[in-house]
Order: sequence, then C-alpha cells, then structure tokens
Amino acid sequence: MSENRFVSGNIIIIYCNFVKLESNEQLPEHVVDRISVCNKIFERVMKSKPDKSDTFIRVVADTKIGSLVKNILVSKGIEESKLVIDSSCDSIAHLFSKVMDDVKKRPNPPVIYFISSYQQKDIFEVATANYKGYKIQFEGAFDKRPAESIQEDAKREKTDKRFTNIKEKSKNRMVDMLLNYIFPESKK
Repeated sequence: MSENRFVSGNIIIIYCNFVKLESNEQLPEHVVDRISVCNKIFERVMKSKPDKSDTFIRVVADTKIGSLVKNILVSKGIEESKLVIDSSCDSIAHLFSKVMDDVKKRPNPPVIYFISSYQQKDIFEVATANYKGYKIQFEGAFDKRPAESIQEDAKREKTDKRFTNIKEKSKNRMVDMLLNYIFPESKK
C-alpha cells in the first residue's frame, strides 16, 4: 500500500463461524455480545466519521445464523442495505484474503473493524500479518463459554502454514544473525 493514500470508508466484520444455536433456537450469549460490540462501533462511526456513508457490516456466518444476527442489527436501527451475510468463508485467514482482494481494488482503503472473541486475537494477528499497511482493528467481545468450546473453535480455524510460521521464522532469523555475529565462521 502506498503511504500517500488515506482511508475512506469502514467495514465492520462480525465473525460468527462455527456457531451453534441454543436448544430454543436463540443465538448463544457470546454471539449476542459480539452484536452488542458491533452496534457500539457502528454508532461510534456514525457519530464521528466523515466517511460514515461508506460503511457496511459483513456478518460472517452460515445463512441461518447470519439471518438471525442481521435481524437483531436491523431491530437496533441499522439499515438493512448496510448489512451483508457472507457464508463462504471457512476461516479468519480465508475471510481476510477475500476482504483484502476487494480492498486492494479501491483507491483509498477503508478502516476494517474485526469483531470476535478476545480468545481469537492470536489467530487474527496471524491471519492479518501480511496486511500491515492497512488499518485493521481487532475488537474483542467477552466469551464466557468453557475453555474447551473456545479451543474447539480455534482448532477449526485452518490457518495456512505460510501464515502460522511467520513469527517463528523471523525469530529464528534474528537468533541466527546474532549467533553469526558472535561466532563468525572463519574461512580457512
């Protein structure tokens, strides 16, 4: 991304992949918390940003969950035209790959707000490591589910191997450089 470009527009992403409805066909509490965070961000953008007209919300979930989330957001006063349901993403990395393909076509990229549980911050950082020149914010919602359920969600996230080892590779390179500096190989 060129340093001379400024941001234009806002994309708010609610990540609700791998969500199962409760027995009474209601959304689980952790998803309701994400919707609440989304609503607060949307209100903040509408009150403070000059580019508020170029704002939309992308709900990443299967069709049934996405429709329930969309209905709640509409009931909170968000225009239906600003809501998009995306049921084609199978992971956070896949989602950002698709979003960034669209964003790169724009002359001025938008600010991207990603809403998920706090426990998915590490996965988010790995998935967005290649997009450092863009303004992408993680907005965590509290997730009160048992640790086992949260770990199951994390295991379902199929982060590509090229993403998962970025930090490890850079750390190894730095250690190698330091060791080569301290113990230079002598040529005989």
